[in-house]
Amino acid sequence: MQSISDTIFMMKHKFYEKTIPQYSKVRIITIINKTYLVEDLKTNNREWVMEYDIYPLNNHYISGHWIHSPYYEDIAIKNNLK
Repeated sequence: MQSISDTIFMMKHKFYEKTIPQYSKVRIITIINKTYLVEDLKTNNREWVMEYDIYPLNNHYISGHWIHSPYYEDIAIKNNLK
C-alpha cells in the first residue's frame, strides 16, 4: 500500500492559477489540519490548498479524504495525467 507521500495528485480547480495551473500534477509537502502544502511537479511552485482541491491520480486507497470519481478520472485521462 502506498503512503500519501508517494501519491501524485491533480489540481481540480483553477483557484490557484497564478501559482499552479488547473489539472497540474502535484505532490504533498506537508499537512496542517485540512490544508495541504502542495508542489507542482513541473515548476516546483508551492501553494497551500484545501484537501478537496486535489484528487489522487495513483493511489485511491488513501483513508478518509478522497473517493474514486469517474468524472475526475476522465479529466485526468483526457489531460494525459494517467
